[in-house]
Parts: sequence; structure tokens; C-alpha cells
Amino acid sequence: MYTAECQAIANSDELSGAELKKLQDKRAKTKTEPHQQRKAELSRRYEIDVTPDLVEKDDDGWYPQLRMHYYLTLGREFLTTRDAKRAKAQLEAGENSIWKPDFNKGQLLSAVLLLENLNLLQFLTPDVQLRGSDERMVEFKALTVQHRHVIKNYLNVSISEKHTPIAIAQKLLAKIDLRLDYVGRLGKRENRECVYQFVAPDDQRDSIFGQWLNRDEASNCDSVSVSNNISTTTPVIDTQSQDIPQTFTPVESPTVQGWKGLKLKMRQGLDSVEQFYQQLISQLGEAVGVADGEPYWNGYLNQWQVWVKFADECRSVVCDWLAAV
Repeated sequence: MYTAECQAIANSDELSGAELKKLQDKRAKTKTEPHQQRKAELSRRYEIDVTPDLVEKDDDGWYPQLRMHYYLTLGREFLTTRDAKRAKAQLEAGENSIWKPDFNKGQLLSAVLLLENLNLLQFLTPDVQLRGSDERMVEFKALTVQHRHVIKNYLNVSISEKHTPIAIAQKLLAKIDLRLDYVGRLGKRENRECVYQFVAPDDQRDSIFGQWLNRDEASNCDSVSVSNNISTTTPVIDTQSQDIPQTFTPVESPTVQGWKGLKLKMRQGLDSVEQFYQQLISQLGEAVGVADGEPYWNGYLNQWQVWVKFADECRSVVCDWLAAV
């Protein structure tokens, strides 16, 4: 029955953008129209031909895994703009307020930064054999166990001292729908170890990534970076009670004017920040920038942040990492 449903979706007629919008707004639909709508949505999501296999993989949660892999690799330079667009769209849809769980779910930068600092991509080299006793595997386990609470918060992955290095790597690779393949046991009889290596999957993700990259590059060329256009003159507001303003104001207040144009320098090596977070910060480098508005509350990080124009780009920075010049 389910196989037939997937086949029916894949065999449905193609829809134009206007036809899809009309169908999405339609309440009473015929028996075939839900199939047509699903196919059109999948076609626009993955930008490849819709097959029964693609329908099933999407039902199993493939899209967020693929999206994480894309922004961790080929689409990394577009991630800040993507998160900014999501935040802006949520603000507009919520009439200048944001529901915290929705905001958290929509932002990917923190999770991608975490995977980068765990160096997850080191495992994606074909033909390299890996054992749990390898020095880099032992170091990888120590790092993940040390920061298991951060990993749980940002990636919803549970890490334990009981897990082997390979098991931990498999858990994190599952976030991007990849895994290490078992290739055998090597070593002397009394000290044999399981050996794994990465084999690139044949699942069309390269074609999908190529389409997404073309889309993002075209969008980047056709418009000014969203990061430079967002006017964060008031905090991002979640719906929980906080001692911060609850509305936007169309006229900049003296507070906003006081922040705008203020020269700020990123601070390194804060005593109050653990080493792991220092590694996150160090990627940004020490630089002087100019504030583009007053601070806003980022419910995802539970931090006050402010947009700052640096020489290379405009990016949002945690206020605790800044010092006035």
C-alpha cells in the first residue's frame, strides 16, 4: 500500500508554480491532487526528478540530514545569509515576534559550527581505514565526551563514555545521513580490532548539492546580502516573558542611535568562556567592526547579539565577545 502511494506521487503530473500555490490554498482536493502537490513540493525541495525512492527517503527525514551536509560543505558560505533570511521571514510572519521553538528549529549555524569544530569531515576520506585505537579516534572520543552536553543541546545526540570512538562517529555522521562501513577485523588473534572506512553513497546527493549551489549563487548575485540589509533596531522577541521591549518602533530610539556606528573589537581568550567555545570564537578572528543596530535576543543561543559590519561582511556577534574601541 505504501509502495503504491510513493509510486502514485512520482507518477503525478507536473505543476507550475502558480498551479502549486493554488493547490496549496485549496481545501477540498480530489483524490489525485494531494499526490500532485506532494510531487511539486518535493521537486522544488530537492530539484531533481521525483522517484518513489525519493518520496520514501523524504518521509524518513532525509531533507534535514541532506541540508546539514550541504551547509557543512559546499554551501557553507551561504549559511549566514540563509539563517538571516529565516529569522527575517519569521519576524514578518509573527508581526515582529518569534516563537522560540520555531526560531531554534530554523537556525543551523550553531550546529554546523559544532560539527566543524568536532572535525566530523575527517571521517569522509575514502579508502582510509579507521580503528577505535587510532590516536585521532581516541582524541575524537575524548573531545566529544568532554562536550557531550553541548552536543546534546545543539545536535540532540547523546554521547557516553561507554560508547566506542567508532560508535560516536556513527552517531554524528547519522546527522548528515552518512556512515562508516565495516570492512573486517585486523590484527593478531588476541588483539583483533574492527576496521571501518567511508564509502561515498550513491544517492544523488551530489546532483542535489549542485542544484542547490547554483540556486544559492544565483540568489547571491541577484540581490544584496540579506545580512547587510536586516535592520536589527530592536531585539528578536520570543514569546516567553523577558525584561526586554515587546514591540518594534519605526523610529530609531536614542539607544539605537547610540549603538549604531559604535566601533567594536572582538575579544579573544575570555576567562569566562570554556576552551571549546574559544575554539568556536577563534575562527572569526580578532577584528574591529562597526555596530549596525542595537543588540537583540537570540533565543537559540540564549545570548544577546548585535549585527556588526566587519571589513569582509556583516555578521551577528555575541555581545559578551565584544569590547568598545
